[in-house]
Amino acid sequence: MIIVSQDKTEIVNFDNVDSVWICPDEEGRFTIEATADTNATLGYYKTEERAKEVLQEIVKKYSSYLELKGAPAVLQGQIDIQPNIFNIPKVYEMPEK
Repeated sequence: MIIVSQDKTEIVNFDNVDSVWICPDEEGRFTIEATADTNATLGYYKTEERAKEVLQEIVKKYSSYLELKGAPAVLQGQIDIQPNIFNIPKVYEMPEK
């Protein structure tokens, strides 16, 4: 999955991220930071609660997948459709607010 920073100037490959955290800045906002090869600021939020909500949205997006339940073959003589789980490509864009 890739994450596009709030200001749209940076893309972070989530597969290369070591950690993501929330920290207060000098202006009283809460930033979401990520460590990959370098530190990246992903976004700024007015409250810690909103920053936590955004982190949960990232987790939800990262853990989403497509599930195929499987079914009997449509035509006689064909192979039944097997159940599968697909990890679909994902992009998460940091919300403005």
